[in-house]
Amino acid sequence: MQVRHSLTPLTHALLLRHYLKAPVAAVVLGMTVAAPVQAQAQTQQYDFNIAAQSMTAALNQLAEQTNLQVLYSPDSVQGLRTQGVQGRLSVAQAVQQLFNGTSLRYSLDGNTLTLLAKTDDGALNLDASVISSTLVSDSPYGETPGYIARRTLTGTKTDTPILENPQAISVITRERMDDLGAQRLSQALSYTSGVRADSGGASNAADNIFLRGYAISFTYRDGLRLRPLGFFGMIGEEPYGMERVEVLKGPTSILFGQNEPGGMVNSISKRPTDYERGEVAISGGSGHRRQANFDISGPLNEDKTLSYRLVGLGREADGVYDHTDDDRAYVAPSLTWRPNEQTSLTVLTAYQKNKALAPTTIPWAAVNGSSPYGKVPMDRFIGEPGFDTEEVESTSLGYEFSHEFNDTWTVRQNLRWSTFDNQENYLARVSGLVTGPDGVPNASVNRDYQIRHAYGDLFTVDNQLQARFDTGPIAHTTLMGVDYSWSKSIRNERWGRATPINVFDPSYGAPVDTSVYTAWVNTVQRNTQVGYYFQDQMKWDRWVLTLGGRQDYARNRTEDRFTDVETADQDWDAFTGRAGLVYLFDNGFAPYVSYSESFNPIAGTGAPQRGSKTFEPETGKQYEAGIRYQPPGTETQLTLSVYDLTKQNALTPDAEFIGYSIQTGEVRSKGVEFEAITTVAEDLKLTGSFSYSDVEVTKSNSGNEGKQPFKVPAKLASVWADYSFPFDPLQGLSIGVGARYTGSTYGDAMNTFKVPSYTLYDAAVRYDLGKLDPSLRGAQASVNVNNLTDKYYVASCFFSLACNMGEGRSVVAEVSYKW
Repeated sequence: MQVRHSLTPLTHALLLRHYLKAPVAAVVLGMTVAAPVQAQAQTQQYDFNIAAQSMTAALNQLAEQTNLQVLYSPDSVQGLRTQGVQGRLSVAQAVQQLFNGTSLRYSLDGNTLTLLAKTDDGALNLDASVISSTLVSDSPYGETPGYIARRTLTGTKTDTPILENPQAISVITRERMDDLGAQRLSQALSYTSGVRADSGGASNAADNIFLRGYAISFTYRDGLRLRPLGFFGMIGEEPYGMERVEVLKGPTSILFGQNEPGGMVNSISKRPTDYERGEVAISGGSGHRRQANFDISGPLNEDKTLSYRLVGLGREADGVYDHTDDDRAYVAPSLTWRPNEQTSLTVLTAYQKNKALAPTTIPWAAVNGSSPYGKVPMDRFIGEPGFDTEEVESTSLGYEFSHEFNDTWTVRQNLRWSTFDNQENYLARVSGLVTGPDGVPNASVNRDYQIRHAYGDLFTVDNQLQARFDTGPIAHTTLMGVDYSWSKSIRNERWGRATPINVFDPSYGAPVDTSVYTAWVNTVQRNTQVGYYFQDQMKWDRWVLTLGGRQDYARNRTEDRFTDVETADQDWDAFTGRAGLVYLFDNGFAPYVSYSESFNPIAGTGAPQRGSKTFEPETGKQYEAGIRYQPPGTETQLTLSVYDLTKQNALTPDAEFIGYSIQTGEVRSKGVEFEAITTVAEDLKLTGSFSYSDVEVTKSNSGNEGKQPFKVPAKLASVWADYSFPFDPLQGLSIGVGARYTGSTYGDAMNTFKVPSYTLYDAAVRYDLGKLDPSLRGAQASVNVNNLTDKYYVASCFFSLACNMGEGRSVVAEVSYKW
């Protein structure tokens, strides 16, 4: 018997009892009561594309395209074929068309389709001796069982199957994050193709992500920019508050405005559920870790028009470097009001406070083995324990509103206000190892102190109008939108001299005299952006054509708070577009091609001799081709993509007017990515990825033309396997193992030295305590280990005096209870 759905163990038992003992009417009633999935109205319309094929394959596609639960006996459909379903239809109409010409009888109740068979007494019932159940309850923002997501909002801002997206996109589900034991966003992304998640080395203070060879400075939550433009500070996002993380690769400005060309990372918040559920957990581990977290949700009234969710986490722990912290407080209440099937309002709030520090970098000569003193340990701290500290606080309040006027028109508005505050005292290394009279570097480095207070606010709103309609044989999903953002950021920073320190044998306790300093930065920056965008997804037979364009207007105003003088008032406008074509084969193959663009404003002006003109935005252009494979009715998803991505208008030194910059720089990234996710016999979950990128500075006046940017490896690869034992006496035990390979990188812009490649191993063990004692049902114990062998490595360098150390072995043990 094969049962594949996203229900709890208790619900599994209830459903099987219903299947085996109850008549069909009771089965349907049990499904309606127990299944934690809101029943879809049978009148809701979908764009169906189910070709003539076997009935079994067609039923799987029906479930995938509608989230319909399908219960049937394989014997009842053996040898049967269907003429398929095409066009925009309701669920009831599609089912009727699917079974047209067959003798099958069925019951359609809510979102449950049950195929019926005649019993000996002539009554209709379900042959329960062999039951095959298919339920794809995948929502682009709700709970997703397993490792595979089938739908996404990030790729198009509409609820679209991943197979129909014309760009490469990776989705990391909640279950996958839990199995990995992800404590940071970088850990959640560590097994994803095209992503370098540890470019900044060991840091629990911030996430340093590269996509397709380009650094990502903008992060998104629920499709809206998360932090103010110009905000200078570090914050690591809390993954426990995320339902999933979506990585859209390549230019994304057509939907999201100004952005880097490599792509975007969009995390989806946990949302209220219309059924009771929850979990609590406590954990400990290396670094004197002590953590407690909880996540509860459910309806607030009988008709389930109001539902809530409350997510919280508290942690005290040491940081990954000596004398640093990894303390965190996080709470995220949310509320959903759904007065009817057409209208929904979800209020999302979050508060987070981090106490964590990203320590200063280490000179290459201290970590490459060339020093007579050896290598600096990976957890070496070269600040002052009584001085160095960083605290970041963030608060956000927003909502998501949606209303369907009819089968054609839907309006949505997503809005959020957020505030950030960063305070940091920091001792930074300002030179390499000091060379003695004999020419041999000694053990000391000079240090400066920095004191920074950076804070800001961000308001952003996205208004969308969606239309679904047909023009002859072509089904359209048209999106028109206007989004607006306003941000204000203030940065006040000063620095001064501090005492040197021996990096191989540090002696702490030297006083830091902050009375003598240089006021470095004290500015206030205000940014606004408004974008008008249009997109049309056109489906004809098996073809899906996506076309879109966007016009943006952006403005930056900067004031020097020392002098109260406005130092910049710059305006930009840019048009970006995207075109993509997908072909959907019946067997699950979906080849695609696409072209996409991005823009990113650059503050500043050129030389006076050139008219002091405002810099044009950086632009990105990408050509991509690929193929996805998602066999109907299976837990398998493969993606292979090749791309050619160029960033233009990059700043490079003005060779004619020294001290100024000119926009003749260019960086080109060409590569191939492969990602595979599958589940074998429901017990073995596998992920694998490989990425190869050829990134080159193709135009520059800095002497680095033809060179490879630092921190960018040519090769990335990973594999993760998670196996749950299905047999006694090991039933309830799950074991996960993984390996992550990062290729060598250049350590500076001139490619004068290389940082070696490294391979890290991770492991996880979980045990369902309910297998020991039924009274412990829902309880689980787990242990996750990163860098299992405690390998010493350097993550990256950006010049010979500045290298980011890797992270040693870390262990987290957790006991949780879910209901």
